[in-house]
Amino acid sequence: MKTPLFASICTYHGAPSLTDELVKRENDLKAVLSPIRGFHSYHLIKTADGAVSMTVCNDRAGTDESNKVAATWLKDNLPTFAGRTPEITSGEVRVQLEPEFVKATL
Repeated sequence: MKTPLFASICTYHGAPSLTDELVKRENDLKAVLSPIRGFHSYHLIKTADGAVSMTVCNDRAGTDESNKVAATWLKDNLPTFAGRTPEITSGEVRVQLEPEFVKATL
């Protein structure tokens, strides 16, 4: 990887229905995260007692902004879950593996 990316991982405990609510509002999430400068991707994982989200951006400023935007969006749109402060882990992505797709020629 030539230029490092940055990731922010937010772990929400005690909110087993959070992912279900976020899936219903996927388009809203896309609308607030996509404009963040350097936004690369967002992943949501359902866990036994809550959720884990991972946002990848080109730099730390992007991941910091994504955390602020997500917290505000959650407070405004899903206030039931806003009181649950996530455990946040962020840092530089050191390895990124993606499958290579080969176009078949017929």
